[in-house]
Amino acid sequence: MCAAVTFENRALYVHIPFCQGICAYCDFTRVRYHTGLADQYLKQLARELEERVPCQGMETVYIGGGTPTALSPDQLRRLLDLLQPYLQGAAEVTIEANPEAISTELIEILLNGGINRISLGLQSCDDEILKQIGRRHTFAQARQAVRRLQQAGLTNISCDLIYSLPRQTRTQWEKTLQDVLSLNIPHCSLYALTIEEHSEFGRTGQRPLDEDTEASMYFEAVRVLTEAGYQHYEISNFAKPGYASRHNLHYWNYDDFYGVGLGASGKLSSFRYDNTRNFQEYFKGHWIGETIELSRRDQMFERVMMNLRTARGLSLADFEQKFGLPLSEVYPDAVQKGIQQGWLRMTEDRLAPTEAGMALLNTVLEEFLD
Repeated sequence: MCAAVTFENRALYVHIPFCQGICAYCDFTRVRYHTGLADQYLKQLARELEERVPCQGMETVYIGGGTPTALSPDQLRRLLDLLQPYLQGAAEVTIEANPEAISTELIEILLNGGINRISLGLQSCDDEILKQIGRRHTFAQARQAVRRLQQAGLTNISCDLIYSLPRQTRTQWEKTLQDVLSLNIPHCSLYALTIEEHSEFGRTGQRPLDEDTEASMYFEAVRVLTEAGYQHYEISNFAKPGYASRHNLHYWNYDDFYGVGLGASGKLSSFRYDNTRNFQEYFKGHWIGETIELSRRDQMFERVMMNLRTARGLSLADFEQKFGLPLSEVYPDAVQKGIQQGWLRMTEDRLAPTEAGMALLNTVLEEFLD
């Protein structure tokens, strides 16, 4: 049994909160893996899926964490088995994995379970930095993991990289970018370090690099990756043609999406919800921690905020059809200033960020909040 079908443009995010170790920078909803706790979690996840999520019509499914591959082989099979009704017809099914977990057995489980895209938590190609931030793999292991996936036919691979790490040098970052190119994978996501209060970095007073160094690292990555044939299709994301993350495009297009599991979020029509981050509440079936009904004005701003993350930007016709007013009437000053400053460009049917606007998106969006 599944919940009734009520929404279009559906994407499903499934959160698996378990990790084999806790990285120094991480403040996501996660705990160290425990067999019994994971068994109990999967049972409750099955209940939540059955009661809240329709089986039909999922275009994309994304299994994130935490680290989904921290589950035992049997648990991972059970997870993929319970997701089968939601995977039917899905064009893209992604799972996050760590390089050290990629084995012949794991790849077989993933392929049999319907996975067709892998997001690898690479973070850096420098072994010294990997050790510093608490990662459990080396770059040699990452290279071997990619090779195994490619040989098995799982070639739609993305990797995550973090820059502006404490004591990270420009030379280390440039070498990491070249090492990533050598892997010959079609997608890469880059994230500047944010120090979260409850992470190890936050507790020990670590700081990211200064703003100028961070900006230079970002623009160096843009240059290197675009010259190598990657399209800079979203602020933090680069893809070879045809390999953009279809799941994440649901978020950036401001589509409806479901989120299940501890701490997951979702958006359905004008409602946004966040699941509880408390295991005890989750196991009682009290899945949703908070639901917010967005005002019309909030929905306008959120659409602008999400759409302007992408190189395609915002469709003026879609905005007017959705809200009954042209964008230029709702945000006349913000649009005009963005164009004058060289942050935004306007065509007949779209408003999109320039490369400079992408790098300064928070500044751009402040104008839409005024």
